Amino acid sequence: MKLRSASKKVTSNLGDNEVVFVELETEINSGYGTEFVYDPQGEKTEPVRDVVGSVISSFPCNFSNVPQRLRTKRKRKFDEQEALSIPKKRLDSRVFDDYLKKIWKSFPEDKRRPFAYFDSLWFSLYRTASSKDKVLTWIKKEHIFSKAYVFVPIVCWSHWSLLIFCHFGVSLKSTTKSRCMLLLDSLEMANPRRFEPDIRRFVLDIYEAGDRPESKNLISRIPLLVPKVPQQRDGNECGNLVLYFIYSFLQRAPKNFTMKEYPYFMKKEWFTFEDFDGFCGRLDSLN
Repeated sequence: MKLRSASKKVTSNLGDNEVVFVELETEINSGYGTEFVYDPQGEKTEPVRDVVGSVISSFPCNFSNVPQRLRTKRKRKFDEQEALSIPKKRLDSRVFDDYLKKIWKSFPEDKRRPFAYFDSLWFSLYRTASSKDKVLTWIKKEHIFSKAYVFVPIVCWSHWSLLIFCHFGVSLKSTTKSRCMLLLDSLEMANPRRFEPDIRRFVLDIYEAGDRPESKNLISRIPLLVPKVPQQRDGNECGNLVLYFIYSFLQRAPKNFTMKEYPYFMKKEWFTFEDFDGFCGRLDSLN
Protein backbone atom coordinates (compact mmCIF):
# COMPACT_ATOMS: atom_id res chain seq x y z
CA MET A 1 0.00 0.00 0.00
CA LYS A 2 1.30 3.45 -0.92
CA LEU A 3 0.18 6.74 0.59
CA ARG A 4 0.84 10.11 -1.04
CA SER A 5 1.44 12.91 1.46
CA ALA A 6 0.66 16.58 1.08
CA SER A 7 3.28 18.75 -0.55
CA LYS A 8 5.85 20.53 1.58
CA LYS A 9 8.32 23.37 1.16
CA VAL A 10 11.99 22.91 2.07
CA THR A 11 14.02 25.90 3.23
CA SER A 12 17.69 25.90 4.17
CA ASN A 13 20.30 28.47 5.13
CA LEU A 14 23.59 28.40 3.22
CA GLY A 15 26.02 30.71 4.97
CA ASP A 16 24.80 34.27 4.45
CA ASN A 17 22.19 33.14 1.91
CA GLU A 18 18.77 31.67 2.42
CA VAL A 19 17.86 29.10 -0.21
CA VAL A 20 14.17 28.41 -0.71
CA PHE A 21 13.39 25.19 -2.52
CA VAL A 22 10.27 24.41 -4.46
CA GLU A 23 7.46 22.44 -2.90
CA LEU A 24 8.01 18.70 -2.94
CA GLU A 25 5.64 15.79 -2.62
CA THR A 26 6.54 12.60 -0.78
CA GLU A 27 5.28 9.08 -1.14
CA ILE A 28 5.48 6.60 1.73
CA ASN A 29 5.60 2.88 1.03
CA SER A 30 3.93 1.48 4.14
CA GLY A 31 5.26 -2.01 3.51
CA TYR A 32 8.90 -0.98 3.74
CA GLY A 33 8.82 2.42 5.41
CA THR A 34 10.81 4.03 2.61
CA GLU A 35 10.26 7.57 1.42
CA PHE A 36 10.58 8.90 -2.09
CA VAL A 37 10.63 12.57 -3.02
CA TYR A 38 8.98 13.89 -6.16
CA ASP A 39 10.42 16.86 -8.00
CA PRO A 40 8.14 19.54 -9.53
CA GLN A 41 7.85 17.54 -12.76
CA GLY A 42 6.55 14.56 -10.83
CA GLU A 43 9.71 12.49 -11.33
CA LYS A 44 10.58 10.19 -8.44
CA THR A 45 14.05 10.56 -6.97
CA GLU A 46 15.75 7.56 -5.38
CA PRO A 47 16.29 7.41 -1.62
CA VAL A 48 19.79 7.25 -0.15
CA ARG A 49 20.47 4.20 2.00
CA ASP A 50 23.17 3.35 4.47
CA VAL A 51 25.02 0.01 4.62
CA VAL A 52 22.15 -1.76 6.37
CA GLY A 53 19.51 -0.46 3.98
CA SER A 54 18.08 2.32 6.13
CA VAL A 55 17.11 5.52 4.36
CA ILE A 56 19.44 8.23 5.57
CA SER A 57 18.47 10.97 3.13
CA SER A 58 15.75 11.48 0.55
CA PHE A 59 16.91 14.98 -0.41
CA PRO A 60 16.64 15.38 -4.19
CA CYS A 61 20.01 16.07 -5.81
CA ASN A 62 18.85 17.26 -9.23
CA PHE A 63 19.85 20.84 -8.53
CA SER A 64 19.06 22.02 -12.03
CA ASN A 65 15.38 22.23 -11.14
CA VAL A 66 15.30 22.25 -7.35
CA PRO A 67 16.40 25.79 -6.37
CA GLN A 68 13.49 28.20 -6.80
CA ARG A 69 15.21 31.44 -5.87
CA LEU A 70 18.21 32.69 -3.94
CA ARG A 71 17.67 35.58 -1.53
CA THR A 72 21.03 37.19 -0.81
CA LYS A 73 21.25 39.11 2.45
CA ARG A 74 24.74 40.38 1.61
CA LYS A 75 27.81 39.37 -0.38
CA ARG A 76 28.97 35.89 0.52
CA LYS A 77 32.41 35.62 2.04
CA PHE A 78 35.05 32.92 1.95
CA ASP A 79 38.36 33.29 3.73
CA GLU A 80 37.56 36.89 4.64
CA GLN A 81 37.23 37.91 0.98
CA GLU A 82 34.06 39.29 -0.57
CA ALA A 83 32.97 37.62 -3.78
CA LEU A 84 30.03 37.94 -6.14
CA SER A 85 28.95 34.91 -8.11
CA ILE A 86 29.80 35.07 -11.80
CA PRO A 87 27.25 32.91 -13.69
CA LYS A 88 28.69 29.54 -14.77
CA LYS A 89 27.37 27.03 -17.25
CA ARG A 90 26.35 23.63 -15.93
CA LEU A 91 28.93 21.05 -17.03
CA ASP A 92 27.97 17.72 -18.55
CA SER A 93 30.39 14.80 -18.36
CA ARG A 94 31.81 15.35 -21.87
CA VAL A 95 32.65 19.01 -21.25
CA PHE A 96 33.96 18.18 -17.77
CA ASP A 97 36.33 15.52 -19.13
CA ASP A 98 37.54 17.84 -21.89
CA TYR A 99 38.41 20.51 -19.32
CA LEU A 100 40.06 17.94 -17.04
CA LYS A 101 42.31 16.78 -19.89
CA LYS A 102 43.30 20.41 -20.56
CA ILE A 103 44.12 20.94 -16.88
CA TRP A 104 46.15 17.72 -16.82
CA LYS A 105 48.19 18.64 -19.91
CA SER A 106 48.87 22.14 -18.55
CA PHE A 107 51.18 20.63 -15.89
CA PRO A 108 54.64 19.23 -16.73
CA GLU A 109 54.98 15.45 -16.67
CA ASP A 110 57.13 15.35 -13.55
CA LYS A 111 54.55 17.41 -11.66
CA ARG A 112 51.63 15.14 -12.52
CA ARG A 113 53.53 11.85 -12.13
CA PRO A 114 52.32 11.22 -8.51
CA PHE A 115 48.69 11.74 -9.63
CA ALA A 116 46.07 9.85 -11.61
CA TYR A 117 42.44 10.51 -12.41
CA PHE A 118 39.38 8.48 -13.38
CA ASP A 119 36.92 9.22 -16.14
CA SER A 120 34.00 11.17 -14.70
CA LEU A 121 31.50 8.39 -15.47
CA TRP A 122 33.40 5.45 -13.97
CA PHE A 123 31.93 5.76 -10.49
CA SER A 124 28.38 6.01 -11.85
CA LEU A 125 28.96 3.08 -14.21
CA TYR A 126 30.38 1.00 -11.34
CA ARG A 127 27.07 1.43 -9.52
CA THR A 128 25.36 -0.27 -12.49
CA ALA A 129 25.72 -4.04 -12.11
CA SER A 130 26.19 -4.68 -15.83
CA SER A 131 29.18 -2.30 -16.05
CA LYS A 132 30.90 -3.06 -12.75
CA ASP A 133 33.46 -5.58 -14.06
CA LYS A 134 34.38 -3.39 -17.03
CA VAL A 135 35.05 -0.40 -14.78
CA LEU A 136 37.27 -2.46 -12.47
CA THR A 137 39.24 -3.71 -15.49
CA TRP A 138 39.78 -0.12 -16.67
CA ILE A 139 40.90 0.98 -13.21
CA LYS A 140 43.38 -1.90 -12.92
CA LYS A 141 45.19 -0.51 -15.99
CA GLU A 142 45.73 2.83 -14.22
CA HIS A 143 48.17 1.35 -11.63
CA ILE A 144 46.71 3.56 -8.92
CA PHE A 145 48.61 1.86 -6.09
CA SER A 146 51.81 3.50 -7.32
CA LYS A 147 50.24 6.98 -7.11
CA ALA A 148 50.12 9.40 -4.19
CA TYR A 149 46.72 10.83 -5.16
CA VAL A 150 43.93 9.58 -7.41
CA PHE A 151 41.10 11.92 -8.41
CA VAL A 152 37.67 10.29 -8.68
CA PRO A 153 35.03 12.74 -9.97
CA ILE A 154 31.51 11.80 -8.89
CA VAL A 155 28.44 13.01 -10.75
CA CYS A 156 25.09 11.83 -9.42
CA TRP A 157 21.66 13.44 -9.73
CA SER A 158 23.31 16.27 -11.71
CA HIS A 159 25.60 17.21 -8.81
CA TRP A 160 29.41 17.02 -8.92
CA SER A 161 31.73 16.16 -6.03
CA LEU A 162 35.31 14.91 -5.82
CA LEU A 163 36.71 11.82 -4.11
CA ILE A 164 40.50 11.61 -3.69
CA PHE A 165 42.32 8.37 -2.86
CA CYS A 166 45.46 9.18 -0.88
CA HIS A 167 48.48 6.84 -0.59
CA PHE A 168 46.47 3.67 -1.31
CA GLY A 169 49.58 1.63 -2.01
CA VAL A 170 51.74 2.58 0.97
CA SER A 171 52.91 0.18 3.65
CA LEU A 172 51.05 0.21 6.94
CA LYS A 173 54.41 0.66 8.63
CA SER A 174 55.01 4.00 6.90
CA THR A 175 55.45 6.92 9.30
CA THR A 176 55.34 9.61 6.59
CA LYS A 177 52.26 8.59 4.60
CA SER A 178 48.72 7.68 5.65
CA ARG A 179 46.05 5.97 3.58
CA CYS A 180 42.79 7.89 3.55
CA MET A 181 40.06 9.23 1.31
CA LEU A 182 39.06 12.87 0.98
CA LEU A 183 35.54 13.75 -0.17
CA LEU A 184 35.24 17.36 -1.36
CA ASP A 185 31.66 18.54 -1.79
CA SER A 186 30.55 22.10 -2.51
CA LEU A 187 27.04 21.43 -1.16
CA GLU A 188 27.50 20.09 2.36
CA MET A 189 23.84 20.58 3.23
CA ALA A 190 23.05 17.70 0.83
CA ASN A 191 25.06 15.33 3.10
CA PRO A 192 28.29 14.30 1.29
CA ARG A 193 28.45 11.05 3.27
CA ARG A 194 25.38 9.77 1.44
CA PHE A 195 27.84 8.14 -0.99
CA GLU A 196 29.90 6.37 1.68
CA PRO A 197 28.35 2.87 1.30
CA ASP A 198 28.94 2.92 -2.47
CA ILE A 199 32.43 4.38 -2.03
CA ARG A 200 33.46 1.65 0.41
CA ARG A 201 32.17 -1.12 -1.86
CA PHE A 202 33.99 0.56 -4.77
CA VAL A 203 37.27 0.71 -2.86
CA LEU A 204 37.03 -2.89 -1.65
CA ASP A 205 36.45 -4.10 -5.21
CA ILE A 206 39.37 -2.00 -6.51
CA TYR A 207 41.71 -3.61 -3.96
CA GLU A 208 40.43 -7.11 -4.77
CA ALA A 209 40.67 -6.53 -8.54
CA GLY A 210 44.25 -5.35 -8.02
CA ASP A 211 45.17 -8.61 -6.24
CA ARG A 212 46.29 -6.66 -3.20
CA PRO A 213 47.22 -8.44 0.06
CA GLU A 214 45.16 -6.15 2.34
CA SER A 215 42.32 -7.78 4.25
CA LYS A 216 38.70 -6.64 3.97
CA ASN A 217 38.85 -5.46 7.57
CA LEU A 218 41.84 -3.26 6.85
CA ILE A 219 40.28 -1.78 3.71
CA SER A 220 37.04 -1.05 5.55
CA ARG A 221 38.95 1.04 8.09
CA ILE A 222 40.49 3.45 5.59
CA PRO A 223 39.26 6.85 6.87
CA LEU A 224 36.82 8.81 4.71
CA LEU A 225 37.32 12.50 5.54
CA VAL A 226 35.18 15.46 4.49
CA PRO A 227 37.31 18.64 4.58
CA LYS A 228 35.80 22.12 4.54
CA VAL A 229 35.78 23.55 1.02
CA PRO A 230 34.07 26.54 -0.64
CA GLN A 231 30.32 26.14 -0.98
CA GLN A 232 28.71 26.83 -4.32
CA ARG A 233 26.90 30.11 -4.77
CA ASP A 234 24.33 28.81 -7.25
CA GLY A 235 23.13 25.57 -8.80
CA ASN A 236 25.68 25.50 -11.62
CA GLU A 237 29.07 25.88 -9.93
CA CYS A 238 29.63 22.35 -8.60
CA GLY A 239 31.33 20.96 -11.72
CA ASN A 240 33.62 23.97 -12.06
CA LEU A 241 34.49 23.75 -8.36
CA VAL A 242 35.50 20.10 -8.72
CA LEU A 243 37.84 21.08 -11.58
CA TYR A 244 39.21 23.86 -9.36
CA PHE A 245 39.81 21.41 -6.50
CA ILE A 246 41.76 19.11 -8.84
CA TYR A 247 43.78 22.03 -10.22
CA SER A 248 44.60 23.21 -6.68
CA PHE A 249 45.72 19.71 -5.63
CA LEU A 250 47.95 19.38 -8.65
CA GLN A 251 49.53 22.71 -7.73
CA ARG A 252 49.87 22.43 -3.97
CA ALA A 253 49.41 18.93 -2.56
CA PRO A 254 52.40 17.67 -0.55
CA LYS A 255 54.25 14.57 -1.72
CA ASN A 256 53.53 12.92 1.62
CA PHE A 257 51.27 13.55 4.57
CA THR A 258 50.12 11.72 7.66
CA MET A 259 46.79 11.79 9.46
CA LYS A 260 48.40 13.91 12.16
CA GLU A 261 48.86 16.63 9.56
CA TYR A 262 45.30 16.50 8.21
CA PRO A 263 43.77 18.84 7.15
CA TYR A 264 46.47 21.42 7.78
CA PHE A 265 48.20 20.91 4.44
CA MET A 266 45.04 22.32 2.84
CA LYS A 267 45.86 25.94 3.56
CA LYS A 268 43.22 28.67 3.56
CA GLU A 269 44.83 30.33 0.59
CA TRP A 270 44.20 27.21 -1.50
CA PHE A 271 40.61 28.22 -2.17
CA THR A 272 39.29 31.75 -2.75
CA PHE A 273 36.38 32.77 -4.90
CA GLU A 274 38.52 35.42 -6.57
CA ASP A 275 41.02 32.74 -7.62
CA PHE A 276 38.18 30.36 -8.56
CA ASP A 277 36.53 32.91 -10.86
CA GLY A 278 39.90 33.64 -12.47
CA PHE A 279 40.48 29.91 -12.94
CA CYS A 280 37.10 29.51 -14.68
CA GLY A 281 37.93 32.42 -16.96
CA ARG A 282 41.16 30.67 -18.04
CA LEU A 283 39.70 27.22 -18.67
CA ASP A 284 38.98 27.68 -22.36
CA SER A 285 42.47 29.03 -23.04
CA LEU A 286 44.32 26.12 -21.43
CA ASN A 287 46.39 24.05 -23.84
